[in-house]
Amino acid sequence: MSQTSLPPRIAPDYLALLDSDRISGRTRQIMEERAQTNDAPYHPQHLTRSAYDVLVALTECVLPQEAILGDEAINLPARIDTRLGTAGDGWRFAALPPDREAYERALTGLDGVSDARYGTAFCRLDPTDRETLVQALAEGALGTETLDGDQMRAWFADLRADCVQSFMSHPAVQARLGIDAVFNGGDAIFQGFSAMGEGVSEAWEPEPEVAP
Repeated sequence: MSQTSLPPRIAPDYLALLDSDRISGRTRQIMEERAQTNDAPYHPQHLTRSAYDVLVALTECVLPQEAILGDEAINLPARIDTRLGTAGDGWRFAALPPDREAYERALTGLDGVSDARYGTAFCRLDPTDRETLVQALAEGALGTETLDGDQMRAWFADLRADCVQSFMSHPAVQARLGIDAVFNGGDAIFQGFSAMGEGVSEAWEPEPEVAP
C-alpha cells in the first residue's frame, strides 16, 4: 500500500443496505469491523519492523489493488499482522511452524536472499528483480537458512490466501464488484433472493462499479 493511498470508500447505496433489515445484526457487525480503517500509519504488533517492511513490499506484488480500488487501498500488511496475533482458523501446513513464526522466518529469510543476490533489501529492489524472487518463491526454488524451498512455497501459498481473504472480505471491495450475498435476510425475517439466473438482479441490488 502506497503511503499516499486513500482508505477505501464504501458506496452510499451499499452503506444503506448495510443499515437495512436485509442483513442480520451479527453480520452487520462483522462487516463494520472489516470496514474499520487501519490504513493510517501502522506500527506492527506481531512482526518485527524489518519483517513487516518486507511484507509491505511483497503484498504489493501479490495483490495489486488499483484495478478495483483505483487510488484507494486496503492496508493488507496491517490486517495480516493483526491476524497473526489471533488464534486464526486453526489450519496450517504441517511442514511450517505456527503462523507468526512462519511469517517472521519467511520474510526475514526472503530479505536475506535479496541482500545476498542483489546487495539490497527486498523492499528496495527494482520491480524486475523483485518479480524474479517472487517467481522463485512460487516455484519452491527459493530456500533460506531456516525454511527450505518447499516450506517457503507453502508459506507463500498462505500469504496469497491471506491477501485475497483480507481484500475480498472488505465491504468496499464487495461493493465495487457487486457482491451482495450478505444481504440474504435480517434478524426478524429471512428475505433471501427471488430473482435467479445469469445476469438477473433484483431491484434493490446495487450495480457494481467495476466489472468482476
